[in-house]
Amino acid sequence: MAQQTSYRAERVNELIRRELVLLLSKETKDPRLQEVVITDVKVSRDLTSAKVFFSVDESVQKTVTTLLNKASGFFRSSLSKVLDLRHTPALSFIYDTAPNTGARMDDLLSKL
Repeated sequence: MAQQTSYRAERVNELIRRELVLLLSKETKDPRLQEVVITDVKVSRDLTSAKVFFSVDESVQKTVTTLLNKASGFFRSSLSKVLDLRHTPALSFIYDTAPNTGARMDDLLSKL
C-alpha cells in the first residue's frame, strides 16, 4: 500500500520549506550556504522530525551538508518563532541527487 501524507503534513512541509528558503537567503552569513536550494521537505507522521532535501554544487556538497546539520538547531529555533506549531520538528539535511541526475540525463540525451 502506498503511504499517503496527510493534508496537514503537506502544509507543514511547504511552510517549513518556504521559511528555510527565507532563512538561508536572509539570515545566514556563510557564503557557502547562499547557493543552497531547498528541493523538498518531508515531515514524519507525528511531526517530530523533518528531512530537508537540498541541492548544491557537487564540489561543496559534503561541507554544505555538514554546515547545515550543525546549524539545524539555529534553523529549528528560528522556525519555532515563525511557525504556529506546538512542537517544531527536528531537522536533518539530506543532499538531493535527483536534480543532478536529471541534468546528466539531459546531457546524455543531447549528445545522442
